[in-house]
Amino acid sequence: MREDLKSIFGNLSADEKITFLQSIMPEVCTLFSENPQRMMAEMMPLCRQMMEGCGMDMAQMMTMMQAMKSKSCGCTDTLGGKCCG
Repeated sequence: MREDLKSIFGNLSADEKITFLQSIMPEVCTLFSENPQRMMAEMMPLCRQMMEGCGMDMAQMMTMMQAMKSKSCGCTDTLGGKCCG
């Protein structure tokens, strides 16, 4: 099933991929908020690896995300397992 989903996602246009990701983000956020330690232990290293593989700077991305988050909602709790909004 996972490979099927990856294949379907891979065939979407860039706009469709963004729309899909926007639609599942509330569920992802809920999943992470239920177990923030697991998120940090399992997902952050994976994200770092992927970003480095694409030539992106993880520290710069985290800073940019924090700046965008504080502008949108005023929240400063980035690792407390709570969603903004």
